[in-house]
Amino acid sequence: MILKKLKGLFRGFLSVFREYRGETTGMIGLGLIITMLIFALLSPSLAPDTNQKWDNVDRWKDLPSGAPPFWMNYFSGTNKATHQIKNEPSSTSSESVITTMVYDYQFSEDLPPKDVVFYVNGKYEDKAPTLIASLIRPDDERLQLATKSIQGTEGESGYTFETRLSLFGGNQQRRKVYRFAKQYEEGSVPGPSEIDVTRTAFAKTQDGMLSRTEPLNGEYKIELLLVGTGTELTSSRGIFMGRVYGLMGTDGSGHDIARGWLWGARWGFILGLSVAIGTVIIALIFGMTSAYYGGWVDELMQRLNEIIMGIPTLPILVIVATIWGRSIWFVIFIMTLLYWRGIAKTIRARGLQIRQNTYVEAGEALGASGARIIRGHMIPQMLPYAFAEAALMVPMAIIAAAGLHVLGLGDPTVVTWGTMLSEANSAGATIRGMWWWVLLPGLGITLLGFGFISAGMAVERIVNPKMKQE
Repeated sequence: MILKKLKGLFRGFLSVFREYRGETTGMIGLGLIITMLIFALLSPSLAPDTNQKWDNVDRWKDLPSGAPPFWMNYFSGTNKATHQIKNEPSSTSSESVITTMVYDYQFSEDLPPKDVVFYVNGKYEDKAPTLIASLIRPDDERLQLATKSIQGTEGESGYTFETRLSLFGGNQQRRKVYRFAKQYEEGSVPGPSEIDVTRTAFAKTQDGMLSRTEPLNGEYKIELLLVGTGTELTSSRGIFMGRVYGLMGTDGSGHDIARGWLWGARWGFILGLSVAIGTVIIALIFGMTSAYYGGWVDELMQRLNEIIMGIPTLPILVIVATIWGRSIWFVIFIMTLLYWRGIAKTIRARGLQIRQNTYVEAGEALGASGARIIRGHMIPQMLPYAFAEAALMVPMAIIAAAGLHVLGLGDPTVVTWGTMLSEANSAGATIRGMWWWVLLPGLGITLLGFGFISAGMAVERIVNPKMKQE
């Protein structure tokens, strides 16, 4: 019996889908939903540990902050350096107490990297070594930029160390670049704090290079000297922090927006579908029960529905999130309890028509219970409409949750598009010109919402004529 009903439902949905293929906007919406669903399912693989470490500063410290997407180079008159990682130096040599590592960097853009960071791992026997970093320019000028004494962790056979060295990230480096450039200036010059340190280091040596830098393109070399007795180099890695980064850029804290966007799609589906399915189930049961029993039961249930419809949703969500917690699962639960009201009214109106059908009367004559008739005969008639309503409910839930995040009441343990918009709003992203920080999460909400709305409206256009034919 159950198998027969399932086959009937499958044939019904297959019939609807044949007509659905003729709905152009519906097919576009379905394509968007499928695409976004693929991103959502792949987010743990494409962006591992992003959701758990979004607020971990160390996770993002090697990415440039506030960098636009790489494709902005194609639309901008200024070509900016892209982000590069060099896992091995171009050459390594050891003589006596000095280990030399040389990294080659081809600079051919208008703007150089924001910074250059190196990680050096190794071990030493007794005395802590020193790391010295120098920039060798194409014009053969040498800038010794940083010197760092390394402290390791003591082990059974000596000390091991992993050190991080920023080539342009400190005041020491800024002063050295400033002194180098100032010798080519005449007259008044800007102070050290006013210069773009990497633009100056990668500029031509000419008058005015502090205030009117012109890029010196060519092959640069970064030389790292590890000086110390009994020192052994294990590995090293160079990170050239680009002024543009990745497909979606970075935000003001250096978060990779593309990684957050993928998790936003995942949580968008989880939240939207959970709320939609929950509300539709409640609305189906409530509406069909009210329509079937009628009389004082119907009157009582409708008055209850009207009371609940008078409760404003967003203020209730704000109050609940403030008092009882901001867990996304709690927000889903509250939305589900409040969003079914309007759908239940429509389902009840349709249920009053289904109540008069002969198969309902036949079921009653055979002694079937009200619950069995509602479950087996009335609710299946409303399933196509219910699917359309569920599709329309998804974007409503996503937008409401994003609103909570913008208000600072979202779940801090998950990364959603609302999380990103909230952080952009707090940081004044639009005022600072970081439009991609606002546009791309907003575009995610728009595309997913448009997909479900288009799909839902297409289904509704198909099933409404069928629902009128008895």
